[in-house]
Amino acid sequence: MEIRKIDFRLGSQSLALEVPPFYLNFEKRSFSSIMTRGGSQFKCRRALFYVYISRENQLSKLLLIKALHPSLYIPRSLKVNEEIGREEVNEFIDSVKYIENKWKYIDSGLWRRNFNGCGVYMVLIIGENRWTVRPIVSKEGLEGYGVEIPVDAKRDEGFLEELTEDEKKGLEVHKHVQNRHFHFTVFGIERFIELVKEWDYYFANKEVWKQSVRITHLE
Repeated sequence: MEIRKIDFRLGSQSLALEVPPFYLNFEKRSFSSIMTRGGSQFKCRRALFYVYISRENQLSKLLLIKALHPSLYIPRSLKVNEEIGREEVNEFIDSVKYIENKWKYIDSGLWRRNFNGCGVYMVLIIGENRWTVRPIVSKEGLEGYGVEIPVDAKRDEGFLEELTEDEKKGLEVHKHVQNRHFHFTVFGIERFIELVKEWDYYFANKEVWKQSVRITHLE
């Protein structure tokens, strides 16, 4: 079965993958990282998503997103001390406008695109001195949003205690060397943002994902 590749890119310079590329099963409204893939999975996967963000002059580029979408809330405590050239400004703005030809900007840092009865959202999350984008997915007939959050292996028990009983229903945990990938349902976008800020292995710990799985046969 052919696997669709979907890119979400904010920026065109110094791009980095924010999270491991992930499959989305449209029928089950579930994520699966490429790190846990197996041959049998390809029978039910429908798309492979890549999320790229420009890492250079990142805070300045956050202000450019706000210039395009004034309702976006940025904490007053955020300090921007960067020099960004006009060419880089224009390239970033062009990249945002390009992505919004396919992904509709909803509000408050949300982009949405529909796939096979599912609504895939890219959620802008702002930390103390950085920002990121994380995916969530909704499906007609199912409550809440399907999410995946990687958590440091040393903190997995604490994260499990943080989840509500409703969030634990249908929970799946995939174990990796340094972290655990929790697959579950959240019932509000603000709740998801809160969990990412506190627990996400790559965002809360300021880790950078490094590709260790070859996926050239999908390209």
